[in-house]
Amino acid sequence: MREESERNYKMIQRFLQLVGMKQLLLRFYQEDAGVVIGDPTEMERYRAPKTSYVGTLSNGKTAGYWLMLLSTPFRGRSQPFSFVVYSSRTIGAQSNSRNQEHFRCFVAVKNLLGDHPLVLDREFSYQELMEELYIEQIQFGIRLNLGDQHKQPRLIDEDGEPVKLFIRPGKTIIRPNVYYLGTVKVNLIGYWRKSLSELL
Repeated sequence: MREESERNYKMIQRFLQLVGMKQLLLRFYQEDAGVVIGDPTEMERYRAPKTSYVGTLSNGKTAGYWLMLLSTPFRGRSQPFSFVVYSSRTIGAQSNSRNQEHFRCFVAVKNLLGDHPLVLDREFSYQELMEELYIEQIQFGIRLNLGDQHKQPRLIDEDGEPVKLFIRPGKTIIRPNVYYLGTVKVNLIGYWRKSLSELL
């Protein structure tokens, strides 16, 4: 595109209005990928604070929105195939929540996921989402948010006994049939590579 960048940007915007972007992106779904990765990203839009989908980001000041991307690993990178956009403004207007937006994103591609596990980082380790994924029979792997040592999530085994989270560097621990917060049945895996300062 040889024109000025602003003119080219407008051409791209017109093109995106003519095509179904979400339908086009679905073509990039890799069926042979082992997992599907979910990742929300804050997108700043400080020049467009009055746009209908722009609210404020986590700091409560910067204008922007969240882009929830679903992608598959591809040649050492992550290749997007679906997304949901939401913000403090859209959540307020629709009387829903961030959690509902996340789940809306996952359910939209449920049939595509099949047996592929949905891999999410620790900001998704909350009870409501895990319960909904379990009910919808969506396989998932979520990194637990351990936070402060004194505020670790409540985990109990099949006998109702508390599970203590303890692992040594270089070790792996697998605990099947553990109940997250006493309600959601999960398999717990702890892994600590010696070269890292924290466990996974």
